[in-house]
Amino acid sequence: MGKVWADNNGSPNLTRTRTIIDQLGQKVTAKSNEAKKLQEQTNTVQSQLQEAQNNVQIYKNQANDLKNQLSSKDNELASKQNEIQQKINEINQKITEGNDKVSLKQKEVDAAQQKLSEANNTVSQLTNKLNDAQSKLNDATNKNEALQKELDAALQDAKDTQAHAEEVLNQNN
Repeated sequence: MGKVWADNNGSPNLTRTRTIIDQLGQKVTAKSNEAKKLQEQTNTVQSQLQEAQNNVQIYKNQANDLKNQLSSKDNELASKQNEIQQKINEINQKITEGNDKVSLKQKEVDAAQQKLSEANNTVSQLTNKLNDAQSKLNDATNKNEALQKELDAALQDAKDTQAHAEEVLNQNN
């Protein structure tokens, strides 16, 4: 059995026991207060953790919303890019068709230019022939005029000769 403390009168010393009980009570109170503080800190930390988890969930939701918006914008962008590419392809097709038409027209123009060149050559040759013919006509006209003058002169001589012959005949008759 444990020791019982006695005072000088021989009765158990309860003062010391009370002091120990009081010390133990103070320690229990201190530990209880410490436990309360720790519980309060735990509650605060749990509240902060819950708030942080809520914030994380909010951020996750916002991130998902942003991902969805980004995906939507990516889809819109892809759609717009497809539309633009389709328009570019249509424009390129029209340019190709236009170039083909220009090429055909250029061939027609080249053919017409060739025909015009041939026609100009023909006109030049005909002009040369016409000039030659005009020169020959002028020469012939000049010769004709000269011959006409000679003919006129010969005719005049013949008339003069006939008149002279008639005069001579008339004188002899």
